[in-house]
Amino acid sequence: MNPALDHIAQTLAADLDDQLEAVFLFGSQTAQQMTTAVSNTNLLLITNPNANMQVIRQRFFPLWQKHHNLLKRAPIVATRHSLQRHLQLNPHFALNLLQHGQQLAGDTLSTDLFRIPANPHEIYAHLAHELMQASAALDENSPPETSQQLNRLFRQITNKSANGQTAVTQFNTVQQALTAVLNQLPAAKVWQKAAQAGPTSPTIPGLQAIYTENKRNIFVFNQLTPQQISQIKWQTLAQNLPDTNATLHITTVAQFCLMALYDTALDLRFNKYSHKWGIHFLAQLTPSSRQILRQAARVPSHILLDALPHSYLTAANTNDETLHKLIHDYQNRMLNIQLENELLFRLGLIPAKFVPPKPLPERDVSASVRMDAIFQHLEWWADFYQTALQAQT
Repeated sequence: MNPALDHIAQTLAADLDDQLEAVFLFGSQTAQQMTTAVSNTNLLLITNPNANMQVIRQRFFPLWQKHHNLLKRAPIVATRHSLQRHLQLNPHFALNLLQHGQQLAGDTLSTDLFRIPANPHEIYAHLAHELMQASAALDENSPPETSQQLNRLFRQITNKSANGQTAVTQFNTVQQALTAVLNQLPAAKVWQKAAQAGPTSPTIPGLQAIYTENKRNIFVFNQLTPQQISQIKWQTLAQNLPDTNATLHITTVAQFCLMALYDTALDLRFNKYSHKWGIHFLAQLTPSSRQILRQAARVPSHILLDALPHSYLTAANTNDETLHKLIHDYQNRMLNIQLENELLFRLGLIPAKFVPPKPLPERDVSASVRMDAIFQHLEWWADFYQTALQAQT
């Protein structure tokens, strides 16, 4: 482990005192995994419920200035309550912490904190979704972050560095590992059987459907064997793109159906996947209320623990102008959460719209107070969806 990580953890523990319960390292930089130059250093700060985020920023920012090339991202910041709620919504993350988490500072905590009941469909649906997103790296003209995502998945599956491995080799490795798991899931077997019996493209062997979603072109194949992947003609695929400005992604019918039902069920219910050609597999799927609410719940939880702490803790300064821009951005995200909540109510997926106990402060209130209020509102939203999910069981 890089000695700087121990210094960062011990400095935070000393400076934050009883506001900080523990510091954990997880992901590619743990002692159990290969250390690579492109990996994020993933830190988790477990804080006291009364911890002050402004104080955390004051103590963390000098460390960020010195070590940002190592860290690349600010830590995830969570109380035990918000962490356990987040892990229930993201079982893949719980599994990562359980397998690779390494405590660096604080009173020793039991790994039972990360041990939660997990539905294998939810874990592998998330992996299928990540692999579909990372498949864009097979195109040499794709954004560099897609290659980094594929590298990370390869390391996750093999526990080896991706150095010297082509994108095709990395994708093949992860794809075959995921396929082997899905072969054991009854639902996936049904989807695979249906795919094998369906017609394919006369020009692109195995291609059965094309969808678009946001800025993605999704090509869905009956299967993706190593031979198929190595023989894919990217130029031929590019000629069939519905949206020439969007990135190109590939997946299988079984992985796409699993992902849509268990990882992006809300997107499926809101018809965010637009069918462009071939067999409309998604039209045959009905997402459960539970899985729709799980995706809705992950949004405020992710912003609360990850996105907002990263933006706030790494901001170049905390003058009013900087914070007001940050607040404006996250208030827009809060508005999207509210609008989504309205749609869920209209569809009868929740019994009542959620109204936070207090409104967000107006612009004439100090930026620090407004920032604290956003953190509090995200906590309320996450708790609301957790309660709604518990009512489903």
